[in-house]
Amino acid sequence: MRVRLTLRADATAMPSVERFVAAFAAEHLLDRDDQARTLFLLEELITNWLKYGYPERSEPGLAEVALALEGSRLTIKFEDDGAAFDPLAEPPPDLSQPLETRPIGGLGLYLLRGLADEMSYKRSNDRNVIQLVRRVSLRERQ
Repeated sequence: MRVRLTLRADATAMPSVERFVAAFAAEHLLDRDDQARTLFLLEELITNWLKYGYPERSEPGLAEVALALEGSRLTIKFEDDGAAFDPLAEPPPDLSQPLETRPIGGLGLYLLRGLADEMSYKRSNDRNVIQLVRRVSLRERQ
C-alpha cells in the first residue's frame, strides 16, 4: 500500500511530514527507531529542497512524499518541482580532514546514503525524483 502527501515549500512542510510519518508508522507498526530514521531521511530531503530548490523563484513550489511498505522493505519517494539536483552526483565529504578545515555541507547527503539500502535519482517532467529503499523492523500486533 502506498500513501502520499503533497507539500508546499514553506514552514508547514516539516510538521506535515512529521504527522504523516507518525500515522504511517502507527498503521504499519513500524519500529520507533525506523520511524525516527524515516523522519530523518525526509527531513534532510526537505531541508535541501527548501534551501536550494528555488533559487530564482519567489512563489513556493510543491513536493510529494510517498511511502510504501512491502514486507520489511520501506520505499520512500520524494518528488519536487525545484531546480535539478542529483544528490548521487555529489562527492562524499572527506571525513579524514579535521572538522575545522572541511567545507560546510554534504554531510546530510552522506548520511542519506548510509541509511538507505538503495537510492536512486532521476529528473522526469521537470521534477526531481529521489527514491530510497531500506529494510525496517516492525512491531508485533497486540
